Amino acid sequence: MRRRMKHLSRTWGIALLILFIGAGEVFADKIVLENGDTLTGKVERVIDGNLTIVTDYAGPIVIPVGKIKEIDIDNPVEVHLKDGEVLKGKVKTVEDKKLAVESSPEREATTIALESVKSINPPRVKWKGSIAAGGNLQTGNTDRAGASVAVQLSRKTEKDRISFGYLFNYGEEDGDVTTRNHYGEAKYDYFFTPKFYGYLGGDLLNDEFSDTKFRTFIGPGAGYQLWDDPIKFLLFEAGVAYFYWDRYEGKDTDGISARLGLDFRYQIFKWLAFNDKFLFYPTIGEGGLYFLRNEAALTAPLGAGFSLRLANILDYNSKPEKGYKKTDVQWIGALQYSF
Repeated sequence: MRRRMKHLSRTWGIALLILFIGAGEVFADKIVLENGDTLTGKVERVIDGNLTIVTDYAGPIVIPVGKIKEIDIDNPVEVHLKDGEVLKGKVKTVEDKKLAVESSPEREATTIALESVKSINPPRVKWKGSIAAGGNLQTGNTDRAGASVAVQLSRKTEKDRISFGYLFNYGEEDGDVTTRNHYGEAKYDYFFTPKFYGYLGGDLLNDEFSDTKFRTFIGPGAGYQLWDDPIKFLLFEAGVAYFYWDRYEGKDTDGISARLGLDFRYQIFKWLAFNDKFLFYPTIGEGGLYFLRNEAALTAPLGAGFSLRLANILDYNSKPEKGYKKTDVQWIGALQYSF
């Protein structure tokens, strides 16, 4: 009797193992490419014309949608169409370049053209950003202290992006204030295509040590997002802006300027990233007056969202008031927390 029970238990174990393996195969998503190759795994998302499937044998694989012949997704997904409609359910190719989305409580089963799909399981919209704080203190023959605080916030959807930034620097030596400036920026981008967008943005600066009580630029323009992935980020922008420069000593000035911008980020190594943000404002009809701002930084992660950041900020004014220099350069070392 004991031998029969042992044999029965072993048989059930083998049966369950076969059932488990078989279920894993049955419930695996499948992609068939135009060249006949077949991939199985779990389809994570389709975004910006690329499908990401996670496999046990090769990890995440990214495939251009144009190279896909058949899609079979066995787990319910969100299918976002280009007209704004959202479908939910399992997805399967029923004929050439057409997909069937199973019925759901919201609607009946639907057949759609693959080219009408904008994305599948796009990333949830959430705010991302960072807070950085740095400082220095020296006592003895020279009493010197300084502090810096920077905040960055951004939120991106399939259609738009909002970003904010703020930087404050303060320093004093032997009881006298030697540095005190504020810089802020805000921008809204609307994407007409996955890469081309229009924007409305502005920035402002207050720095009493560069004769700037208030300097602001605000205006529209257009941009092109060349790269946007975890490794690299690059965009170019061009537009026009209204500017107003309220000085402590010099004559106040306002007018129109062009705006040229570049934003670049690259993950050099897992432990080191480089980013650079460049803005150039050549004014129109102001006798060669122009402004330039460039912020470059190296960031080294420490873990748990924290990193060390070393930044260099250059602010250039082509026509300062007498007694003021054209170029201001700041080096800032800080501890940064990203979320």
